[in-house]
Amino acid sequence: MNLLRIAMLSILLLLTGCASQYSISEKQLSNYLNDAIHFDTKQGNTLFGIEMRVNDVAVKLGHKPDIMAITASSTVKVRNPLMPLTAKLTTQFEAKPWYDANTHSVYLRQLRLVEVASTPKDIETAIAPIAPQLMGFLTHFLETQPVYVLDTQQSNQALIADMTQRIEVTPGKLKLIFKN
Repeated sequence: MNLLRIAMLSILLLLTGCASQYSISEKQLSNYLNDAIHFDTKQGNTLFGIEMRVNDVAVKLGHKPDIMAITASSTVKVRNPLMPLTAKLTTQFEAKPWYDANTHSVYLRQLRLVEVASTPKDIETAIAPIAPQLMGFLTHFLETQPVYVLDTQQSNQALIADMTQRIEVTPGKLKLIFKN
């Protein structure tokens, strides 16, 4: 089995021009996170309450050295008989990604909340009670769950997973650097 893996690795390297790295794009990371994050909460009753749903997650790589930025957009609805409100809440986090060779996954460390914004602006006081819950959920998720996992069921990604030593953040992509 080991000999077969080495042969496949050699062929893969020859076909890729002796590559020493593999890249994951911002789009791949964003798609992975959009599939992984499912957050939908309702609090209150039919007259008074708040509903919130994370709608979209976007990733930006390399805007700062070794940093991955994650922007999460959420829809917030505040129910009340006098003035029901619907708003968009956008949160931005920054973190340093790292590769766990045992799980073939990319995780985040040193997560930091950078910005919280709402549209319309005047809704911030109405959503203040639910904002900590959203921040807590997103922070916990991003600190404890992988933001990308190589699919070891696919032979090429299984080989890449075994060969990856570390990652590097560059503008627009995350490079998986192979062992020498």
